[in-house]
Amino acid sequence: LDRWIGNAVPGYEDAINFFSGVLEGYGVRTETQRFQSGTAWAVNICGYKDGFVAPDEWLVFGAHFDIAPPLVMTPGPDIPGYGTRVGAYDNTAGTSMILETAESLSKIDTRRTMVFCLWSSEEEGLWGSQSFTNDVPDGITVTNYVNLDMMGINWPGDWVLSCYIGPEVDPDSIDQKEMYGLAEWIGAGEIGLEVQIERGWAAWSADGESAMWSDQYEDTVAIYESPTARSDHQPFQENLGTITMGWNGVVDGYPCYHRECDKLSTMESYMV
Repeated sequence: LDRWIGNAVPGYEDAINFFSGVLEGYGVRTETQRFQSGTAWAVNICGYKDGFVAPDEWLVFGAHFDIAPPLVMTPGPDIPGYGTRVGAYDNTAGTSMILETAESLSKIDTRRTMVFCLWSSEEEGLWGSQSFTNDVPDGITVTNYVNLDMMGINWPGDWVLSCYIGPEVDPDSIDQKEMYGLAEWIGAGEIGLEVQIERGWAAWSADGESAMWSDQYEDTVAIYESPTARSDHQPFQENLGTITMGWNGVVDGYPCYHRECDKLSTMESYMV
């Protein structure tokens, strides 16, 4: 609880210690990275599983573990207002998925190094991921970045599962053809979502990206290149030129976005 950024917030440090311990328990090399000298506002927790062929090429998985802090403190956890003590959807869900991914993939030997990161300070302006991308060691190439932010209220419920790819260069063409093709191959070829992806393409073409984040659609998975970078994939695109892929569901159409009602029970009610 209370994973708000700041040196005086005990929940922030508790979260850092907890997540570090979880990653260490998976047997990956774990680092707690503190940035911005004198204040340490940005703190990232990253676990590294070194590749056996190209260890200097990194595939990074990331999600922000911080939650939106209250602008004005309210007297209880159920009082409506801006900010949250739990942030189940934004972004405890994404944080949990990164930990699940790290636990699974840490058991697999890969040619490239896999990095599993939990960013702080996304809500303050992507401080954690910005700091990470500004501090990548010399000789390291981040080949791709996968972002998980606001996951869990999406297909197979009546909300779009968005798979957004970037950077987009030309809005009239597919710029990242290899990544786009990979997403379609996994979704349609391996999981059998041909119909859902076709519906997603039609919905995105007709209604645009913002509708994917707000409106209800039945049985829809949308794969598209996104001109919008409002989460931790932005610094990877802009600072490193990395091709990124992200996953999310309803965003602006979620009434508990950055609110105290953002709890697991709310998520479950959406997905009944």
